Amino acid sequence: WESVLTSTAEPALTRSVREVGLTIQAHVARGMYSAWGSTPAGEALEWFRKNYGHEARARAEREGGTEWDHLMRSAAASPPGARGVFFLPHLSAAGCPVPDDRSLGAFVGLSTLCGQGDMARAIIEGLGYQFRDIVQAMEVGLGQDLGEFVAVGGGVSNELWMQTKTDVIGRPIQAPDMEEVTPLGAAILAGIGVGLYRDEEEAYRRVFRPGRVFEPDARRARRYKEWFDLYRDLYPTLRPLNHRISDGPRRAGLEQGPQDAT
Repeated sequence: WESVLTSTAEPALTRSVREVGLTIQAHVARGMYSAWGSTPAGEALEWFRKNYGHEARARAEREGGTEWDHLMRSAAASPPGARGVFFLPHLSAAGCPVPDDRSLGAFVGLSTLCGQGDMARAIIEGLGYQFRDIVQAMEVGLGQDLGEFVAVGGGVSNELWMQTKTDVIGRPIQAPDMEEVTPLGAAILAGIGVGLYRDEEEAYRRVFRPGRVFEPDARRARRYKEWFDLYRDLYPTLRPLNHRISDGPRRAGLEQGPQDAT
């Protein structure tokens, strides 16, 4: 999952926040609230690797490395824009910023010019566009600029994914030199509880380690800004068709089950 989170001093319970599907809850930091939107981002890449990564697996067996290495190399070889292929990352319906349990994923712009690498890059770019979409929805709903972005988790080790995300959002993203930050957060809270740290601010100062900062490429950022408008047209354009599919052939397939699909 990829979650975009920010903290607020007061709970933002506005109509716009509800409409884009943001979650508002008490923060673990005392006296603060958390606002976040999330999406199963890694699921899309894992789905593609599992079902269409046969060539990458074969190359890994022949040349060494992992199938992920070869899959990301093929995606990196595709130019920005993935030769016109766009990906709507709604494989498990849609959450923030367009809550819709009947939406479906889609590749759009397929042609004989595109190959596996272009489709892999389209997924990465689609996730980047979705990240930007969530950020913009949060800034409108909360009425504030989210400011600096700090990324943690397994995804930060994927350089192509991180650089594409940075180029699409058009802002720097910092990846701290820290691993397993979720259990680290739990340990910090325990440290505050037993008096090892005076408060959250002191714990942050003593534990945080700066790492790499991904800077957007100005030329790519301008092009992604233009293409983002195309991405945002995908959902409303496909919505009526996806609803018909969800209510018809998709539902029929789920009711039959794999053993009856003959």
